[in-house]
Amino acid sequence: MVTWRVRFLLLASLVASLSACGPVEEDFEQGSPLDVREQPLLDEERPPPNGANGTRPSCFWAHGSQQALRTLGAAALDQGNGFLSSFPLSQISQDCREVLRSAVECALTTDQSVSDPVTGELYTGWWGLAPSWREAALNVDGRRYVTACMVQRLNYSGTSVPILLEGPHSAIAQSSTFTPQYPIAESTVFGDLFSSDVPLLGILPAFNVYVCWESLLPQSCGLLGLPLLGERICDDSLLCGLMPLGPCALSCVQNGPYWQCKPGLLSPWWTQTVRVRLETETCG
Repeated sequence: MVTWRVRFLLLASLVASLSACGPVEEDFEQGSPLDVREQPLLDEERPPPNGANGTRPSCFWAHGSQQALRTLGAAALDQGNGFLSSFPLSQISQDCREVLRSAVECALTTDQSVSDPVTGELYTGWWGLAPSWREAALNVDGRRYVTACMVQRLNYSGTSVPILLEGPHSAIAQSSTFTPQYPIAESTVFGDLFSSDVPLLGILPAFNVYVCWESLLPQSCGLLGLPLLGERICDDSLLCGLMPLGPCALSCVQNGPYWQCKPGLLSPWWTQTVRVRLETETCG
């Protein structure tokens, strides 16, 4: 497993340095006020579990964002009159509010929403992986599914790319209607940022997220598919807690059409995994 990790990260570094489409330079905590980027677009013609990625790794992995998410996860999102709690939100710069939007879109359904008390923006749900979070703290399933969904929505350039999420949750169950539109199964992710007790100090990652790549990724995207997966999730953030596991078939076991995986050899199996599928033209 160590060998896989070393190869993965070395390849990621090489591609990041050679790619003509490299990531935009950003400040880890504040982002750049001069950035011009697309916001993730959710298309009503492609309802959930279709969607889009586009959250920047620099904003997601920033310690301020992670602290705010931990605080929000421990209580109901709606703290009165449909507003989020204002206390932790000051730790996320206005340029990085996309992190809050992504969390709500992953957790709530399309008929649920909450407002940002700082900016006044209304965040509306999409995937519905933890709809009870609006009224109560996240439970184990909610913490894991929302974490995996948010990670699968990361895109190093902030570009919005169509994606399809799949997993053993009724809201993202494999679809005979939509799956053919997304022929490339890229990766499966699992983790839990909300229960992490890692001190948010220095350059330590706030939590570890585990990712395995689907068997057809190298054939579909070429050899660059593997390092670009790491770049998509981490960009150049030193705070990234990516733990590559290698091919899913070697690191996990089948759970119906999905995977169940372990964060450690002695850990129980985690069934709360989220796979992302891509359209052919968005490969890599």
